[in-house]
Amino acid sequence: MIDYFALLDQPRVPSLDPDQLKDAYHRKTLQAHPDTQSSRSGETDAGFANLNEAHQVLQDPKRRLHHLLSLQGCAPSSADQTVPQELHDLFPAVGALTQRASLLQAKIQTTSNALSRSLLKPQILELQNETKKVRERIQDLSDTSLAQLREINAEQIEGLTNLYFAFAYLSRWGSQLDEITFQLSLH
Repeated sequence: MIDYFALLDQPRVPSLDPDQLKDAYHRKTLQAHPDTQSSRSGETDAGFANLNEAHQVLQDPKRRLHHLLSLQGCAPSSADQTVPQELHDLFPAVGALTQRASLLQAKIQTTSNALSRSLLKPQILELQNETKKVRERIQDLSDTSLAQLREINAEQIEGLTNLYFAFAYLSRWGSQLDEITFQLSLH
């Protein structure tokens, strides 16, 4: 396994400075870019790809935590997955919104005329507002998790694992709600 922290000259810690990470990435890619290298292009291409992957992993808190835990031999698996306590009440909220959005989308698809679609507009607006509120809660929890990430150290395995699972759920739910918002905006 490639140590992405070492590859980009970053400390092996849960929280990284985004500007320093970006600077290190740009500096390294300028040196390793295939267009600037004259020999061993296969090695150069692989090195450049590794730098890109390292940057993608380290800039995403969820992926960075997973990589850090993997390097420490404590990679979380789906069998170990637990829902952090602060996210328990979001499960039914996101589930209900997803179900209501699916039912509403089905109704919209079966409407055959503009009048029928216009009668659905209040339901669409209500669901958009509810989705926005839950999305704001998810963003608040994500911000809180990022603040916790800045305070925790790399030896606190249980805390890192809990934050990893929090980021995993929050990013998945955020994507689901973004998709619902997009689909509803089409009508």
